[in-house]
Amino acid sequence: MGVISKNYIMIKILTLFAGSAVLLLSTASIDKKEAKKVIKTLNENYAFVPSGSISLDSQTTSIQSFIIFKTEVDNLDYQLFLKELKASGDIEKLKIAQIDTSNWSQGKNLMEAYKQYYHCHPAYQNYPVVNISKEGATLYCEWLSAKINKILPEGQGLVFRLPTKAEWLQAARGGLELNTYAWGGPHLRNTKGMILCNFLQLDAENITRDENNEYKIVPTFYFTAPGGLHDDILAPSKSYWPNGFDIYNMNGNAAEILSDKAEVIGGSWRDPGYDVRNESVKAYKGSATNIGFRIVATVNPSKMTWLKVKK
Repeated sequence: MGVISKNYIMIKILTLFAGSAVLLLSTASIDKKEAKKVIKTLNENYAFVPSGSISLDSQTTSIQSFIIFKTEVDNLDYQLFLKELKASGDIEKLKIAQIDTSNWSQGKNLMEAYKQYYHCHPAYQNYPVVNISKEGATLYCEWLSAKINKILPEGQGLVFRLPTKAEWLQAARGGLELNTYAWGGPHLRNTKGMILCNFLQLDAENITRDENNEYKIVPTFYFTAPGGLHDDILAPSKSYWPNGFDIYNMNGNAAEILSDKAEVIGGSWRDPGYDVRNESVKAYKGSATNIGFRIVATVNPSKMTWLKVKK
């Protein structure tokens, strides 16, 4: 683990999956050696997306270069934020930022295991945080910005935020002009038959008709022992394979909140394959068990000496 000192306030800005590090930032000044460690880890866990343009809603939209979190923000990321928010005594912000675990039990009694374990059990620290509001995600971005900017060079700070739709699509495409899914192809399995993302897989027994004689999908949920959740729900934030920009889970797993639209994008574990395409959007109506978020920050590589851009 990339622990710098026991005397620092802990802030996690990346997932624990596959041995990623936990960062600790100082309440006072950080010496140059320690700051370099933090900046190195920061560079390793954000993907750089170059400036360009994208066709969106029949218009061409220009995009400045930005960095994007390689993974969806996970439970440990968010719990550390809530812990500091609680310690600060800001009750109003804490109320806005709280995780609504009651979403797990709405109409599905089998989801009680998730309500009890998903957001607090150590086994799920590196799974995407869900059941949070857009306002809560925005507060997280503000908190993280303040923390990181304590150690970045003066005048080279970051303003973390939720991505716009154009930015999200640019990142999802991974440097390709047009593609159905983030990995660049039109199929949900690779040549070895392996599933490429976390989505709702349907068989004949999952399709029925409702009272209006319309086709209806009935998902199947599986559970293991308490504290063990089946992969048919959510997968770790860093799982499957990254796209051309080294970004994970842009398709499926948790649908992601956009900053400029009342929408979530990319589909989720509750959506069938067609609905986890890059272009898949649904209306954002509040926190839900299948909605999470990922963060970005606009950057100018020529003015940020600490930023390492992969060629």
